[in-house]
Amino acid sequence: MADQILLDQTDELALDERPPEAEQTVPLWRTLFYSLGNAAGLLTYSTFNTFIQYFYTTVMGLPPEWVGRGWFAFGFWNAVNDPVAGWLSDRTSTRWGRRRFYIGLLAIPTGLAFALVWLPPFDRSNPTALLTYFLVMISIYDLMQTILTLNQDAVFPEMYETTQARAQGASIRQLVGVAAGNGLAVALTPAVYENLGWTALAVLWGSAAALMHLLSLIGIRENPAFAKKRKVSFREQIRVVATNRTFAIVLGINFMTRFIIAAFVVVMPFYADYVLQIEGAQLTQLLLALFVSAGLSLLIWQRVIARIGSRKAMIISMIGTALLALPLIAVNDLTSMAIVLGVLGLAVGGSGLGPDMLFAEVVDDDYVRTGQRREGMYRGILGFIFRFPPALAGLVLGEWLALAGFDSDLAASAQPEAVITSIRAFATALPLLAVVIGTVLLFMYPLHGERLKAIQEKAAVLRRDANDAYRNGSAEAS
Repeated sequence: MADQILLDQTDELALDERPPEAEQTVPLWRTLFYSLGNAAGLLTYSTFNTFIQYFYTTVMGLPPEWVGRGWFAFGFWNAVNDPVAGWLSDRTSTRWGRRRFYIGLLAIPTGLAFALVWLPPFDRSNPTALLTYFLVMISIYDLMQTILTLNQDAVFPEMYETTQARAQGASIRQLVGVAAGNGLAVALTPAVYENLGWTALAVLWGSAAALMHLLSLIGIRENPAFAKKRKVSFREQIRVVATNRTFAIVLGINFMTRFIIAAFVVVMPFYADYVLQIEGAQLTQLLLALFVSAGLSLLIWQRVIARIGSRKAMIISMIGTALLALPLIAVNDLTSMAIVLGVLGLAVGGSGLGPDMLFAEVVDDDYVRTGQRREGMYRGILGFIFRFPPALAGLVLGEWLALAGFDSDLAASAQPEAVITSIRAFATALPLLAVVIGTVLLFMYPLHGERLKAIQEKAAVLRRDANDAYRNGSAEAS
């Protein structure tokens, strides 16, 4: 009911009934508001991905392999909810648009579900109940977060139509996300839970995310002409998407880029506690070095992508990430670690922008070949893939720690040496493997150069035709 009231209060921001002019320039203020949705998603989901395993293993005392296996198993829940949510989003038609409706409806419930993940009513004396609560709550939270993020991302190809506009829009979107999302989530979270506690963290981050999602509605503009396209059955949508070879390559690339980042963030709390043996406030400093440099690098990567294309830029970014992560195998002090992470962030930025660009290019290619807009369905399948890299990273880390003899009741200095070695190896070997696979897939990606230029030109003609048809239909109806 609260969400419905909020939607009514923003009725003046409802879907503009006039389709935008072709090749429109999106105002900066609109992009900034739209970017708050990305910040909200990164705030909660980055906190979840980075600290959930640490929280339930170290704070709540569950065996690390239990948490890792449980986290990986729940990822299969997305095999159903992501594609279905995308299909429904594509078919939705309301006074608030296709995507804005779901964002306004779920902003507050998702913030509440996120908070409850960190407020288990059980402790280590009842591990079965604690694990059950963990699995149930992360499934509920992830379902709602999936729908929100899917609809935020599905708007991107519709709002930004050219490579240059997309590079600029994606860089601002990711910069705001890094600053107001990842910056708070990963960098400030240790300071918050050490000084205020986990309950305060849950309430603060859940409330902030809900507010940012609601504010993002001010910036989102949908094209009403696309909502009038012929509705396609779920089976037909799945068939088209599943047989798109280019999209299969994009899925693999996205998996690898997400896994690289997931491996870094999930291991960092353990690296800080058991390798460097530093406090939460010092971990905050390290993570700030990583995310500040990554955020600033977006301004550079935006120009690189506009100049040489998303494919080449991502190849450079991924190779740079692999090389710059190698020193993690030997770093032993806070200063050296801050330098390594600061330099590493400069390379990571390109991988952060790339997925938005590849997603939009695949949507354009499909639009040209079929005449259908399938942002929701494509983003739904991507959402399914997005959930597995953090889950897989958590699974591998949990198994490695268990095999190494990790004991949450032991102090950092009392852990077996094998634990320290496992953490170091995890931070370097796994990202390197993902980079190799991701780079091979990028060389296979076909949408670049003259071929991509021709696709975007044809997509622009189709958009103009759809807008003209919508205007003529509205004029005849009136």
